[in-house]
Amino acid sequence: MKRAVLLSFALISLLLLPVRAAAQSTTLRIGFNGFHGAAPLYLGQEAGIFKKRAVTLEMIFIAGGSLSVQALLGKSLDLLMTGGPPFMNAYLSGAKIKIIGGVTNLLPYVLIATSGIATAEQLRGKRIGISRFGSNTDFVVKLALSQFGLSPNDVNVLQVGGSQARLAALKSGTIHATILSPEEAFVGQKLGLNPLLDFAEKGFEFPHVNFVAREDYLEAQGRVIKSLMAAYLETIRYFKAHRGEAVKKIMALSRLEDRQIAERAYDGYMRSLPDDGRPTLKGLKLVLDDAAKENPRAKSLTVEQLLDLRFLP
Repeated sequence: MKRAVLLSFALISLLLLPVRAAAQSTTLRIGFNGFHGAAPLYLGQEAGIFKKRAVTLEMIFIAGGSLSVQALLGKSLDLLMTGGPPFMNAYLSGAKIKIIGGVTNLLPYVLIATSGIATAEQLRGKRIGISRFGSNTDFVVKLALSQFGLSPNDVNVLQVGGSQARLAALKSGTIHATILSPEEAFVGQKLGLNPLLDFAEKGFEFPHVNFVAREDYLEAQGRVIKSLMAAYLETIRYFKAHRGEAVKKIMALSRLEDRQIAERAYDGYMRSLPDDGRPTLKGLKLVLDDAAKENPRAKSLTVEQLLDLRFLP
């Protein structure tokens, strides 16, 4: 009798083990440079999508891609959501990192200037604000200038900080132009600022936000990363199917009171979020080719060498 009781207890214990294991959640510290790209993850966490996969997200805002890459390499972060240029700069400097997914694959930026500047030619000798050197905004300013037949030597590029700091500097006259998201540029237009170039309207392919991870972390935590990416793809489907919830989340994260601006941001998401979570190869090739102009190592690389997409469903 005693033996039967012990056996029954052992069987019950074994049955409970998977339940206990499934209840254990892994917390991932994910850095991001701006709420454009991060909003779906916040919504997915609230909807319980990541919880189903035993993943908890700790979202950490770090202004500037180059600074956030340093945090990733220093192991203050588990994963990073950042742009192609900061990733490329670190990779070419020897960082053991990979892009494991694409978040936003179109360039959602507008070059906007003060009311006294209505043409690209008037930018000559003026101050243009970016977040940090080596960031997305740094790359996009150079790209915009090239569209106008200008070079960085024709203007004064200044490190100002995040988009809110750049918008404030623009309003105060500290800088004459900067790069903003379409919704922020819409706010600027209401204040009398002039949009000079809208990349969002052009549908310009660009690795604006990607999931980036250290190679050692991928090898050690592959199972968790696979769960994360599966939950992320489900999150994208949820985000696209629940416009009202998504717009409210964008308003809350960006502290917007104007629903029209948040809806513009949501429309941008609808165009730029890939359903399959894959990065833009065309956009990454653009960044790689640009890097090859100054870094010989980039000339021998292919886009495929930058990627590790085995964790996508």
